[in-house]
Amino acid sequence: MNKPDEPFDQKLTQHYKERKERTTLTSTQQKALLKKATHTKPKKFGFTLQLTSLACALGVFAFIVFDNNDGINHAPKTVLNTIDIHDYSIIKTHEINQAGSYASSINEQKHALDSQLANDLRRHQQRHIEYGTLVKVDKDWYIASCNDEVLVQIKHSLLSDLKGKHAVESNINTGDMLAMAHNGKGQIIALKHAGAGVRQCGA
Repeated sequence: MNKPDEPFDQKLTQHYKERKERTTLTSTQQKALLKKATHTKPKKFGFTLQLTSLACALGVFAFIVFDNNDGINHAPKTVLNTIDIHDYSIIKTHEINQAGSYASSINEQKHALDSQLANDLRRHQQRHIEYGTLVKVDKDWYIASCNDEVLVQIKHSLLSDLKGKHAVESNINTGDMLAMAHNGKGQIIALKHAGAGVRQCGA
């Protein structure tokens, strides 16, 4: 050991011995403590447990009784209050109309919208070339598609990627008719002039 540590070790050892002498029980104290521990009867927890259970049961009972009495002027608390009618594909509506007659109707809006979305997605993925006019250029390009009056925004990140792959024809200006080539997933893979045969949408 280093010499500077020796006084510290001596002080630590001395302190330990002093603490041990102060906290160690004498043999008389140890015998008295052992005698007291052996003569002490264990406490009975049965009555305490029964009393605690009774208090809990009364609390639950009171909650149920007072909670039900409070609900007289409120809507019943059921799972039906938390439904979303848009989760259902078919909604059957029954009513008395303004003429006083019984009327019923079936609304299949979710199913119809899901079917329309699936059909549109399938058509979009099958399309290989889409035509449109370049209407605005800033960091992104905005192309007014000839199909379904859609504005196609091509972000700068995709433009950079396509230019890096030489998939964007040069000399494209605002107002030019473009052909956007798509892969089977509907992703744009090339941008070129539409060619002499296509000068405007529908031509």
